[in-house]
Amino acid sequence: MLAPVKLSELAAGVPGAQVEAGSDFEVGGIAYDSRRVQAGDLFVAVAGLRSDGHDFAADAAARGAAIAAERPLPLPPGTPLVRLRDSRTGLGELAAVFHGRPSRRLRLAGVTGTDGKTTTTHMAAHVLESAGQQAGFMSTVAFRGEGEAADNLSGLSTIESPEVQAWLAGMAAGGIEAAVIEATSHALVQGRVAGCDFDVAAITNVGLDHLDYHATWDEYLAAKARLIDLCAASAPKGIPKTAVLNRDDISYEGLARRDIERRWTYSIDTDADLRAVEIEGGAWGSHFHLLTPAGEAEVDLRQPARFNVYNALCAAGVCLALGLPVEAVGRGLSSFPGVRGRLEAVDLGQPFRVYIDFAHSAGSLASALHELRQFTDGRLLLVFGSTGRSDHDRPGMGRAAAHGSDFFVITTDDPVEEDPAEIAREVQSGVEGRQPGRDYDIVLDRRAAIRSVIRRAQAGDVVLLAGKGHERSMMMAGGRQPWDERAEAEAAILETQGSVGPLA
Repeated sequence: MLAPVKLSELAAGVPGAQVEAGSDFEVGGIAYDSRRVQAGDLFVAVAGLRSDGHDFAADAAARGAAIAAERPLPLPPGTPLVRLRDSRTGLGELAAVFHGRPSRRLRLAGVTGTDGKTTTTHMAAHVLESAGQQAGFMSTVAFRGEGEAADNLSGLSTIESPEVQAWLAGMAAGGIEAAVIEATSHALVQGRVAGCDFDVAAITNVGLDHLDYHATWDEYLAAKARLIDLCAASAPKGIPKTAVLNRDDISYEGLARRDIERRWTYSIDTDADLRAVEIEGGAWGSHFHLLTPAGEAEVDLRQPARFNVYNALCAAGVCLALGLPVEAVGRGLSSFPGVRGRLEAVDLGQPFRVYIDFAHSAGSLASALHELRQFTDGRLLLVFGSTGRSDHDRPGMGRAAAHGSDFFVITTDDPVEEDPAEIAREVQSGVEGRQPGRDYDIVLDRRAAIRSVIRRAQAGDVVLLAGKGHERSMMMAGGRQPWDERAEAEAAILETQGSVGPLA
């Protein structure tokens, strides 16, 4: 339980904040959901996509909370009040001050990008840990501070800023030395990592997702670039503020214009600060020679696909920037066990390969299929769907499946309030040159879809189950329903294959 902090002390640590009433009010917690406000909290009124916290400020005040807001509000007389320039950023800054600016007691890296940020976050934390440093992380999949990792059940890749600061505070108090945070473009725009003093900003790539939230690709790129700006402006900790950028990605030129103390590039195809050369790969993973500003190392990466080599290069840049020697980076990457739901192999001894992956956009699906094709001796079979309430290019996902796989099944993937059949029809509209019934099917029951493809699989084939990845629930119109893709895959293999032997 944290000691209360005077409202005036909190506001003093937030640029532009002004106390208008109740400077001696003692704040016992930071809240942004009026339904969860308790007496003694500071309720920060934040405008969201569907509701505006300013509309609920009077109710929060009636419960005994102080209020932080951007604009004048009708509040009960005597309500302690802080005026903020921007509530979103202010929420993160207030939470950081309340927890004692925990990121200043950690070496902190942020990872953003369209694809690969979860894997890169876990890779970097693993490399740090394997080198003998206490390392924490926060990702789409899990959080880890002290002790074992906990599943991320929030539904957000980057949780809200008060929770981010609480986790960082727990890490700092528990002896964690370094942490890696996955930061989405939504989170960067919405200030969820405000108050985080970064030492490294790493960017994997910038594709064409989220163009409903970000009106243009340039706006999307600018959102990603905010991580560099945050890092450059962060409190000094004796580490050069470093941006780690993908020299082979179309985002590079725009991102490289952002001012920062040090900029490192990584590449497979062009000259860069960090390079992977002499790459040899297959279903088992990749071996490559790592060239860096700090020296060279051999890496035996257990994860297949070229994009995982890029992820490894990005993670290497993060760890080198945080002070690890290159030999430790090479050893750490070589021992990385992978991330649940990211090209995760399901091997019960069946004579074909099965992978689970979170690929849930046209670009990520096309990339996963392209990489798997390179070590597929037989056919490449696919199960996938498109999510509800998303901006994903559904026809584009159909095109990716048609071009990249030999047989595919369009199924259900988090339809939320949308009709799964209508989503499937939109996906099907992009399928070109393929015959239904012969080249693909539509099976809305995902469990049945997985079994139908596993039943088709023969020796030498590769099966990709795309979209759900690590997730443990399916978002339906009636709410969350339990779902475990790996458990379903294993059950399908056992039911359709009977007794299986070792996979050659």
